[in-house]
Amino acid sequence: MGGARYHVRVVEGAAELPIADWSRVREVAATVFMDPRFLATVERAFRGHGRFLHALVYDESERPQAWASICSFPVDVVTLAGRGIQAVVGGVRAILPRLGLARTLFVGLPVSLGQSHLAISPDADPEAVLAALDTALEEIAAREGAWLVVWKEFDPAGAVRLDPSLFARGYRRAASPVMHELEARFADFPGYCAALTSHYRNDVRRSERKFRASGFRVVHMHDAEQIRRVYTPDVHRLYEAVVARSTVKLEVLPVEFFRELVRQFPDLVSLTAIYDRDRIVAFNWGMMDGRVHHYLFCGVDYAVARDADLYFNLMYQQLDDALRRGPERIEVGQTADAFKARLGCRPTPRYFYVKPCRLAARVALRHGFRLFFPDRAPVPAYAVFR
Repeated sequence: MGGARYHVRVVEGAAELPIADWSRVREVAATVFMDPRFLATVERAFRGHGRFLHALVYDESERPQAWASICSFPVDVVTLAGRGIQAVVGGVRAILPRLGLARTLFVGLPVSLGQSHLAISPDADPEAVLAALDTALEEIAAREGAWLVVWKEFDPAGAVRLDPSLFARGYRRAASPVMHELEARFADFPGYCAALTSHYRNDVRRSERKFRASGFRVVHMHDAEQIRRVYTPDVHRLYEAVVARSTVKLEVLPVEFFRELVRQFPDLVSLTAIYDRDRIVAFNWGMMDGRVHHYLFCGVDYAVARDADLYFNLMYQQLDDALRRGPERIEVGQTADAFKARLGCRPTPRYFYVKPCRLAARVALRHGFRLFFPDRAPVPAYAVFR
């Protein structure tokens, strides 16, 4: 199939997707994050900040063979750099506050969930799909004035499929934060704890004693109306506090994103909240996607976090709620590698691909690619289960 010739049609906004064609391709990537309702949620949340396009790839017989969501978005590329580059740029930004901000064209969306937004039909020619998409991306990048084209985020199987074609077209691959996955073979958190070795079970019990001594209480919310009522701008600031402390922050989601997520997926979204009397001091969003439960985004009041092991207990409570919903697998999210390894999660790599579009970007990445996109330290491994 190496000689197949494909062409691309680009539409702006999820509402313009040709549903019949899109549905055929989506069958190979049946994930909630490629659902038109999720696309619409992202587009509405970032209205005025980015441009959202969707590219459908057709063969010579006009059969849809692939689909990708694309966005043009300004990002701080320094957030992915090593500490040395971050320190230097941080000092210079006192004079040049926009240094490191670059208009970037993503194959993907500005929501960091470790998910790809590229679907390729199993009977398609991957090389022809990627060639057609990259030609379209070059044209879009030129119109948008993009400095970089970035394809994100792909697991190892996806990377094996993309590597030959994207490398040949001038892309380089870098590592994203790994995704932490837990096999859901326990009925609830007590069952999970019973399977731990004594060392790790004692660590959990110690954190739980701190939490009980704090007097905080936990509420698991699955009712959409209740979640909308409690998730106020003040509560959302706890999420912003977590993002502010993160070493990798490509985007800051507005409160409208979460409100729209609940509206679009009232039966799939959950919120685990920790209260100090009548005030929420920590929360974690969850989402069921078929037989997979996803940890989404969390918020923490750091003023009370240390004394109650607030973050740890928030993750334990979310795990209990997730296990009780009977998934096959739980995606516990990216970052916090050491803690999630001690939970017994398996780290699964994620990768992205970068190609510069402007001369200055080409020069910078030719001589300093690993400074901007350094290799990531391996995630520690622990034998936590008996």
